[in-house]
Amino acid sequence: MKQPMRTIVYIGQEKHIVTQAVENRLTEAGFRVLAIPSDIDEINKNRHCTDIFLCYLDYTSTKTEIVMHYLADLCRDEYKSMCLIVDNATRAQVRKMESAQWAAHIYVRPLDMNDVADDLTELADAHDEFRRKKTLLVVDDDSDFLMIMDYWMNKYYNIVGVNSGVEAVTYIQHHRAPDLILLDYEMPDLDGYDVMQWLHGTPQTADIPIIFLTGVNDRESVMRIVKHKPDGYLLKSARKSELLDALERFFVMNIFHKRMA
Repeated sequence: MKQPMRTIVYIGQEKHIVTQAVENRLTEAGFRVLAIPSDIDEINKNRHCTDIFLCYLDYTSTKTEIVMHYLADLCRDEYKSMCLIVDNATRAQVRKMESAQWAAHIYVRPLDMNDVADDLTELADAHDEFRRKKTLLVVDDDSDFLMIMDYWMNKYYNIVGVNSGVEAVTYIQHHRAPDLILLDYEMPDLDGYDVMQWLHGTPQTADIPIIFLTGVNDRESVMRIVKHKPDGYLLKSARKSELLDALERFFVMNIFHKRMA
């Protein structure tokens, strides 16, 4: 089935040579380019149709800073991405703006439009990956906890629950690798560290991210867990909102930061 066309909202001057070049190249790359003026009302009206804003800044002013702050808020609060096009004359000023730290890319004219198209395609791929409903393998010997995790999270993730380290290994051997493993640190047969060692020692599973689940939060226990270098740890006592926020932050870091590095 044909995939829907991705939309990039381009913010800048109408009928500008840069605008036309951007529209032409990104259209060739398979994007729909929606050009709008640098205006918060226009940005707000169109923010739901895109994950990526490409903003051309050929001058700086109080209005420019307000628009930049608004775009930075969208990046932080709604996981949007913004990329900036600047002139040599404005590059230093833009980079000093606090909001510029949220830019995924800053391009200085003259542009290499092939590089821009490649970067935005990769960024759009990252957003598609972030939006995809992911599979979590939850490993815990407490069946009640597994039921709670499934009840809390099945709206947002595909949840697979198993009761032991042995079941976790067996599941991974016979199924497609999950996007993330939430692994109880203390279990009676294979504990979480043993399972992680097996996964990291097997080439096919070495890259599956692992977050340890723990029922204790004293400093000694936490330091012992962190020493094993998992991708993170979560307390079983955390509220639903805290767990969901932590998982969302994990996938943001894992998908966008690693991909854009």
